[in-house]
Amino acid sequence: MESAKMEEFIANSALLAAHLTQQCEKAAAAQQASAHELQGSAIVVRKTIEEGKREMSEQARIAVRDALSQEIPRATQDIGDTATRLKQVADHLQREQAALSRRAGLLGWKSLGILSAGCLVLIAGTGYAAWHNIGRAERAHVDAEVLEALQQVTITSCGGTPCLKLQEGLPRWEKNDQYVLIDTGESRLDGKHKDGSR
Repeated sequence: MESAKMEEFIANSALLAAHLTQQCEKAAAAQQASAHELQGSAIVVRKTIEEGKREMSEQARIAVRDALSQEIPRATQDIGDTATRLKQVADHLQREQAALSRRAGLLGWKSLGILSAGCLVLIAGTGYAAWHNIGRAERAHVDAEVLEALQQVTITSCGGTPCLKLQEGLPRWEKNDQYVLIDTGESRLDGKHKDGSR
């Protein structure tokens, strides 16, 4: 029964580890997708800036031509409008990049949290299994001591009543004199041999 519980615990631990591994792989894939999104955004930003430069150059050429044709106030207005549009585009791109950075950071923390929780569960499960095995080992040790003591006496039936065959004058246990101590040659009384030596 104990081995069945242990096997069930190990199977559950393996399933949990597999589930945590799958969650970590999903988190890593999501993080990689976010990195691709960031890279795509950077490409879009670069293209937008290049387009903005081209547009600004074009507007500057138009402005110079208009200025040469005696339309300096209108050319100045066009340059101002272009600068305003470029500033708006740059601000928008900066906000998008900040949002993507926050999202990538959040995904990183989630991945770390999932990995940490999985490790804690794995450590706790291993600790429980070790504690359980230590308890079983202690119980087995006590059972072995009782079996060893039973080998030192003869238990029989005396006229249908159970009885023990013991020698006369055996020392009694000082905590309960109904129990006779059996000298196995290895046992000690209060840390001393039968003759009183340590």
